[in-house]
Amino acid sequence: MPFLKPHLDARALVAGPWCWPAPGVRLTSLLTRHGAMPEAPVGAIAALTVQEDGTIALWCIRHGRHGRHDDGGATLGPVMRRSWRDVGVALPRGLPVLWDSMHSATATLPQVTYLASVRDAPGVPSLHHPVDGSSFGLAFILSLASTVLGCALPGDVVASAAVDATGAVGPVGGLARKIAGLRTMAPHVTRVLVAASQVEEAVAAAGDRLRVVAVAHASEAIEVAFGDRLSQLVVQAGEDPQRRAELTESFFRLALMGSDALVDWAPVMRGATLALDRWTDLSPAAHYRLAFAQAVAARHHQNGGTIGMPPEGWLDALPRMVRVQVVAHLVQQSADAGTPAPAVVEPQAARLVDHALMESSAAELRLRGALARLLAVTGRPQDALQRQEQLAAAFAAIYADTDIAYPLSEWARLAGALGDAASLDRAQAFHARLLGEGGYRRLGPRFVELALARGRLMLDPDDAEAVQLARQLAEDDALPDHVRWCARRWIGAAGRAALQAAALHGHVVAARNLELLQLDEALRTGAADAAAACVDALESYDPGPVGHLRRAGATPGDIARLYPY
Repeated sequence: MPFLKPHLDARALVAGPWCWPAPGVRLTSLLTRHGAMPEAPVGAIAALTVQEDGTIALWCIRHGRHGRHDDGGATLGPVMRRSWRDVGVALPRGLPVLWDSMHSATATLPQVTYLASVRDAPGVPSLHHPVDGSSFGLAFILSLASTVLGCALPGDVVASAAVDATGAVGPVGGLARKIAGLRTMAPHVTRVLVAASQVEEAVAAAGDRLRVVAVAHASEAIEVAFGDRLSQLVVQAGEDPQRRAELTESFFRLALMGSDALVDWAPVMRGATLALDRWTDLSPAAHYRLAFAQAVAARHHQNGGTIGMPPEGWLDALPRMVRVQVVAHLVQQSADAGTPAPAVVEPQAARLVDHALMESSAAELRLRGALARLLAVTGRPQDALQRQEQLAAAFAAIYADTDIAYPLSEWARLAGALGDAASLDRAQAFHARLLGEGGYRRLGPRFVELALARGRLMLDPDDAEAVQLARQLAEDDALPDHVRWCARRWIGAAGRAALQAAALHGHVVAARNLELLQLDEALRTGAADAAAACVDALESYDPGPVGHLRRAGATPGDIARLYPY
């Protein structure tokens, strides 16, 4: 049954632009009567609920510091209150730089006020019950981001998705019905942000007027909502010398230490690039810190970034453990992006780890791991394999559960690439022991499983168990894209269609793995020209590792086996 005419609250047209009509006679009449259509205030966004009687309601979420809660705001239920607490934890993981105190920003609940509703039966909606559920999560985090950034959200956006404390975006109930109601209640809204897992359901309900934007993490939603304004805010804030120094330090620290759940490095890269371009009076030390942040972000974002060694005396002025971490990034940068040159950075790294392996701190072990990765792409894979096996054992000995997956994955990958079945068996046994002891954190076991499957398939392309494991990883939507696309390469022809489709939509990691799949096929059929063309294409994606391998004399077959991604 079609919805009845929307019920519009008297405050709906004052609260923001969402319920204002599309251009036409009615809009002209309202503009004549009320003046200009209001912009969305800082901290405000519209969101949707479905009530028990089937009513779809449109609400204005506005951060509590902007208004009183005694002017008609709804009561929030326990699930919604928990969702608000979760987004307070998640936001620092999705923004490259925070602009306000998170403690003060989350000290009060947001204000939620009724705007409009639609239903398919006569009657006025009841607004006396608490508003509850998880579907405001994404709207909450955008409202909070708007507040801490001091930057209003665009008035054509509505969000309907759950968000957990890590920033992961999840599905909500009644989405198709909510979107159908939105089309009737909010003529000014043109974009609706939903969980990536619900994009098909949302598109089917959106019709021609609404554009569905699928997001998997809060950082993606923030990027969609604010876009280039994030970077512009960085530049504007830098006009104050003290704030500029604070931001430079924030960029450097983020690049150095990372963020547990930061998945989108694009805003960091763009912000640092703009700051370097616009902040013309930086000291050499501050300039290098920003250049370092820019390069590290570019490496995470697109395996790119150019960075040289620091100015004379810069490293020596840092505490030793910070110096170790900086050099580890420079070594990793050299391996993955080609700069600094290995001959320049290796001696610096070797001086920092000139003591016994088992006397090394976790940071020094990570530096040793970066050196092993550099060895693997510069003609010394056997040495790299030996070091990664030793490093996995060293991390396990100090219970560094968050670090074990990387050297173990490299160990398994290199064992397969070098045809060392005995070493691969040891890696498999090591993995089984860690699983039994609980010696992993987060997605560590899945990364290792991919490396083990990859190693086994390099030893035996017909290993059915390894193919099945790779297929399971390829189809697991909870895994990062680069894991799933790599797994599709290793299931062979069965992964081609998905890689081709993703590559056509601009997914660089999928395009890279499609080239690798085509390189594998060219090598199997002896098509030397096709193999050489695939290597050229890979070098355009990743000039660092492919360039290193070529300079070390690697053949196309060597590159297919030793390519690190």
